[in-house]
Amino acid sequence: MNFCRRREFLNAASVLAGAGVLGWFGPPSDQAAAAQPANPATSKPEVLTIRGHHLFDMLEALGTGKSSHKTLGPVAQKIRANPKILIKVVVGVDDICAPCEWWDHQKSLCKRNLDKYPQDNENSLTSDRNAIRVLGLKPEHPIPADELYRLIRAKVDKKVFAEQVCVACRLVHQCKETYEPNIEAAVKALSSPRPQ
Repeated sequence: MNFCRRREFLNAASVLAGAGVLGWFGPPSDQAAAAQPANPATSKPEVLTIRGHHLFDMLEALGTGKSSHKTLGPVAQKIRANPKILIKVVVGVDDICAPCEWWDHQKSLCKRNLDKYPQDNENSLTSDRNAIRVLGLKPEHPIPADELYRLIRAKVDKKVFAEQVCVACRLVHQCKETYEPNIEAAVKALSSPRPQ
């Protein structure tokens, strides 16, 4: 299965099945994209696939440009480098989960702290769905990153973040305290002019 078809399958399956069981079909998207020759006349714009709750997990990295997370950090850097990059928001596996060492491709879940916090995966799916609902996003409808984060700032204040989007997450009270300065910093970073 070629890279484009594999990616379309994963994106569609993620949206349709949420946390349904998805197998791993090849190298991470960066490796596959690098392996394919670029043809500007026929190439489609790059679309990142991001889980609903990862939009919020990335705020600090988007605002500061720093992250120690091995898979979230590079995605945030890609968005900072190109604020017009398209993002498709999904429920379930995304471009951050798929290459992560903690992602179990057979069971389509995160293994990190699974013994200690067995509800984390279901709570993450709930937060994914909540983010899509609160933002009024349409499945399979990519939106430029800078517009998406302006939409988040307009629709999600600290109260909505804690009581409607990430209400199921065990870390919500910790994240709530830094939400507003982080969303402002992210929007500012994505609005800044880029050198040509």
